[in-house]
Amino acid sequence: MVHSIPDCGLSNTYIIEEGAGLMVVDVGSIGAAQGVEAYCTHTMKRSLRAIRFIAATHFHIDHIGGIGALLGKSSPKTTVLFHPLVKAYLKANRPLSPMQNWFTGLLPTLIAGRFGIRKRTDLSFDSPAGVPLPFVRDLQHVSYANRIRYLEGNCLPRSRIGFGGWEVIAAPGHTEESVVFFNEASGELISGDLILGRRDGQGYVNRFCWDEDWIRRTFAAFTGTIRPRVIYPGHGEVIRDDIDAFRKVECFGAVSARSDYG
Repeated sequence: MVHSIPDCGLSNTYIIEEGAGLMVVDVGSIGAAQGVEAYCTHTMKRSLRAIRFIAATHFHIDHIGGIGALLGKSSPKTTVLFHPLVKAYLKANRPLSPMQNWFTGLLPTLIAGRFGIRKRTDLSFDSPAGVPLPFVRDLQHVSYANRIRYLEGNCLPRSRIGFGGWEVIAAPGHTEESVVFFNEASGELISGDLILGRRDGQGYVNRFCWDEDWIRRTFAAFTGTIRPRVIYPGHGEVIRDDIDAFRKVECFGAVSARSDYG
């Protein structure tokens, strides 16, 4: 079962509940970490020590900026899950994916109010890690490097993560290291910034991305292989459909003939 954390700041933060364990996805600020703590304590009546994993759909500050703050209140056994490319960002000084369409992709999202900044801590972060700009290239450091488990395989096509029926699937396009989390039995998909939600319950493929062709082909590949009934987007409202929530997602442009989706 997926819980959406209310008023969690820059990006949507989710808690997945599987039996006695919890997994938190996309803790984007210290305010989001505080939101997780409040929701666990007051709504779920659960301890933060029940958190087994903290995961990120991609390595942008608005999705990782509060992981250290949440780890500080979780169990010493809580593990952070990242795509293997993050190791190169942290250890080999590899630059983050350069982003396209700042004005045609990011600006409309800002205008639509899908970045929910309501309090000071929504703009407070563990560190500058995850900012996709050249002048912070050398600042990709986190305090919890010894708590990270890098997900299997360089391409990471699709694999179990050892948490209920949840799988991680590579989703290159918004960034090189983007992933989604999917539970086939429940039909739940946490899409990160591959898909954004609108207030009318519809959604769209994100044009603010590293590679437009990749993100279109990733979405096309998903529509042919999985069928979610609920999509939990990185920003915006949840998208629901009794049969296939992809039917409510609009994709820009046309998919190229290239076939190297991993």
